[in-house]
Amino acid sequence: MTIMKAKHLTLDDRKAIQEGIERRLSKTAIAKSISKDPTTVAKEIKLHRTVKQRNRFNSPVMCAKLKECKKPRKFCSESCIDYVEQPCTMRDRSTGACNHCEKISRCRLDHYFYNANTAHEAYLFHLSDSRKGVNLSEAERSIIAQTIAKPLKAGQSLYQILTNHPELGISVKSLYTYIEGGVFKEFGIDNFSLRRQVAMRERKRLKKRREPVNYEGHKFTDYLAFIKDNPFIPTTEMDTVYNQQEGPYIQTFSYQNTCFINGFLHPEKTSESMASTLDYLQKLLGNDYFKLFSLILTDRGTEFEKVSLFELEAETGKLRTNIFYCDPQTPSQKPHVENNHNYVRNILPNGRKFEGLTQHDLNLLFSHINSVPRKVLGGRTPYDVFSFFYGEEIIHKMGIRRIDPDEVTLQPFLLKI
Repeated sequence: MTIMKAKHLTLDDRKAIQEGIERRLSKTAIAKSISKDPTTVAKEIKLHRTVKQRNRFNSPVMCAKLKECKKPRKFCSESCIDYVEQPCTMRDRSTGACNHCEKISRCRLDHYFYNANTAHEAYLFHLSDSRKGVNLSEAERSIIAQTIAKPLKAGQSLYQILTNHPELGISVKSLYTYIEGGVFKEFGIDNFSLRRQVAMRERKRLKKRREPVNYEGHKFTDYLAFIKDNPFIPTTEMDTVYNQQEGPYIQTFSYQNTCFINGFLHPEKTSESMASTLDYLQKLLGNDYFKLFSLILTDRGTEFEKVSLFELEAETGKLRTNIFYCDPQTPSQKPHVENNHNYVRNILPNGRKFEGLTQHDLNLLFSHINSVPRKVLGGRTPYDVFSFFYGEEIIHKMGIRRIDPDEVTLQPFLLKI
């Protein structure tokens, strides 16, 4: 059979690849069904599949050399120089992904998933990005900057400069775009260097383009499967509270088994800002971090969409948290944090500006909320239940203290902002 060559895979091709994986066909069989080379299919799956790392908190080290290794088991870890990740013949050599694998519920290896729509969106994004982005190498950027810097200071227009330097091989329009986008800013060339800038209408500012979000392996159904297999790992629900679109924002954590809640103040509503809290807590709590944040359930807000920032340690890339996302527009799937927000709203009602709010204020607010007896806890307070399970030292590290029952205040005047 003659293989028909095409430059790019289409969405239909990718859907056929996903269907083939779900039917547990080999990459060679999938390639034959869409008239592509097997290496093309293999590269496509490897490039666009997403990984759901295994739970490393109560699973043994999955080393392929475990049986033949002569070292004591207590020294066995992934940091060992002889460590080799245990392979999966079906995943690595045959299908390339774990979609619809009948052994997935019992498998303790890392899981890989391929989704046609997500893969195609990622492909289109990178294709568009490569065409719209800065199409210059570092050397080319430096040469252009050094060439145009002196003439610009002398008052020459870009047209005049490029006419005298055709070797630059760039159009006037592209050069204007690069300068206005700050490509040559470190060379002292910006908008004010342009002779016509004052007379020209201000162009639309370049806006950072969002990459498509992929929740494969992190959906609510995946969460239900995870807690079924790991019933002893407690869930922490994560959310955000704010009153003005411009911020500031309060990132909240509610611990399901205790009703305890705390929060952290952020100037930005981004994944980078929110994930930095986990970085901070991991350093603050040490090994106690895994008691509280091994499993997080949150919504699909833009501030939580970069999965790897929350799941993986920034320095080592190791899994630190299993994060899952509720279905769209379904806050009832994380009821504990939503119920706790009712207490937050008693003190910070809608419409009240958060300007002037400090982390010290938040710690005071949550100290009062956690000192309120709850019927669901048999009349005990979240503070008491949390300290019973985890100890008061963790509570104090997070800035929360016990409030005398007669001193508990759930009114706006608690905070002087």
